Amino acid sequence: MKLKYTLLLTLFLSLGVFTACDDDDDDDIDYTATYPISGTWSVTFNIETAPGQFEPLTDPTEVLIYNTAANVPTEVWVDDEGHFWEFKVKTPINISNLTFSGENLANDYYPSQVTITDGQVFLNAVEVNNVLRDSIYFRVSFNDDEDAEGNPDPFGTIYHVYGHRSSGFE
Repeated sequence: MKLKYTLLLTLFLSLGVFTACDDDDDDDIDYTATYPISGTWSVTFNIETAPGQFEPLTDPTEVLIYNTAANVPTEVWVDDEGHFWEFKVKTPINISNLTFSGENLANDYYPSQVTITDGQVFLNAVEVNNVLRDSIYFRVSFNDDEDAEGNPDPFGTIYHVYGHRSSGFE
């Protein structure tokens, strides 16, 4: 009788071990169609004060770039979440050469237009905290910009945006 209970206990424990093991532990990460352009980017907004000299206008802040609902490799949302200008625009991309740009893009936050030029992602291009990260650069201008005297100056100032992919631990 004791042998019978021992065998039954062994059988139940064996079944528990086999059912607890899951063999579909998939380490593959599924990315959207717009990766590696999409992501959270830690950037600064700058103006050029002299040829090749830039003055930062912001401390490092976040810009989000993410796929549209269609999840196609031809367009992304570029969104500063109000950290600099409050703009969110749908921008054409070229995923094969990691570039993005567009003129007179409709701002989703309020009625205005935004132009993004020379957008580029550079893979493993910068070292931050001893970790190699992707880098980003683009220029942005706004149709509701003003000059130093407060006069309308549509697209008059070109802001240079550069930074790196954020890890979330900065």
